[in-house]
Amino acid sequence: MVNVLVLVNDISPSTIPFEIATQIATQRAHNITVMTFYDMPEDQYVNSNESIKIQSLGADSRFDPSAWRRFHQELRTGEYDVLHTHHNYTGSVARAIASVKNISIVNTEHRQHSSYTMLQNLINTPTLPLADKIVFNSEATQNSLKWYERILLDSEKMSVVYNGVDLARLSSTVKTARENSASPTVLSVGRLVPVKNYATILEAFVMVRERIPDATLILVGDGPERQKIETQATTLGIADAVKFRGKISRDEVYRELASADLFTISSYAEGFCVAAVEAMAAGLPVVVSDIDVFHEVVGNPGVFANPNSPTEFANKITELLNNTEKRRKISQQVKCRARSKFSLERTAQEYASIYKEMASQFY
Repeated sequence: MVNVLVLVNDISPSTIPFEIATQIATQRAHNITVMTFYDMPEDQYVNSNESIKIQSLGADSRFDPSAWRRFHQELRTGEYDVLHTHHNYTGSVARAIASVKNISIVNTEHRQHSSYTMLQNLINTPTLPLADKIVFNSEATQNSLKWYERILLDSEKMSVVYNGVDLARLSSTVKTARENSASPTVLSVGRLVPVKNYATILEAFVMVRERIPDATLILVGDGPERQKIETQATTLGIADAVKFRGKISRDEVYRELASADLFTISSYAEGFCVAAVEAMAAGLPVVVSDIDVFHEVVGNPGVFANPNSPTEFANKITELLNNTEKRRKISQQVKCRARSKFSLERTAQEYASIYKEMASQFY
């Protein structure tokens, strides 16, 4: 077995790297230790599986020198074969520290680089070549590399591994919670940040409500844009029709999927969008932005609209809400696609193979 140290900033209901690491450990493929840079997670977010170890560096900030000393000490004494980094700043520093150790470095890029700030690019670009393997969560993410990053990176070190969904957990929760909502319900799940472009969804929903007066919009997630989005809903006169659920557990998200009629998101950019795939796996038709990554991930069963056109989103959403038969047909198609291509087990197996390959270079 390979000994793997997975470094994440923290663990929350939406921490994909932790879910993947837990699945690998569950499969008994390798010995996995997950190290959180900040505080230990709350018990409700941690899988009780004894096959995975969780440690914390207890950092107060990303610059905390004592946390980085503890990380260096762990690398020196922990006898790890592979370090797996995920986040921009902490991943960059960790790669720099680990580059002088006898350890393979795997890094996963989760966001399109077009959404990085100049500072994030300055931090990430010099350390990315230190990784022995660079994994992208979609072809769109890989294609977003800047021209100068392509010059620095070896294409043979790069590969695409799609994120996965815990289909058994989702199915169990959705089946238990499945119920018809009292009114047509549109669901959107994601961080409330500018790139998610919730303004288009809200403006579109004004038009949806004009045609379907009892329609409801559920927004799941939290972030720096929440106050702005709530204010916009009030200004548009649809505050009574928009329900903010905030940051909730994964199972609670699945229960929201169980009672919704369709899923929508109008992002300008995405690395992969697990939320859309979870909606597909639950059998919800999805109305999403007409951008490359959604064509790659959602595929032909998806309904696409210009992220800059609230009218187009409104038309597509209204059409589906008014056409039960079309929703039923698309529901089967998206469910089949999600379950055949994006299982968590498949993702874990691909990462387990990468770990084995990377560890072997030192033996």
